[in-house]
Amino acid sequence: MKSEEEKIRQQQLKKVFKKNEEEAFVSSLPMKIADFFQLFDMLDEKIEDEGCDHTLKFTEQYLNKHELTSQRVIPWLNENGGYCDCEVLANIEEKFEDFK
Repeated sequence: MKSEEEKIRQQQLKKVFKKNEEEAFVSSLPMKIADFFQLFDMLDEKIEDEGCDHTLKFTEQYLNKHELTSQRVIPWLNENGGYCDCEVLANIEEKFEDFK
């Protein structure tokens, strides 16, 4: 059986590990977290109204409108499972749950 001291130490290590993971994730982002949330909101509306054509059409429109560099953002989205607008919502948005 683990001692109380060992349990506390393990909890502290888990917190440090989680914090390091979050910091690494944030530093990898090609745009601000707030921009991602605005993108997700816009995609929710567009996909509900028009559906997904399995491209990044709406994402690219958002990036162009807000003068964000798609050369950095699109590869990052692809690396993280966002190959089309609906996948951005399904696979990328969940990565931001801890930042709401």
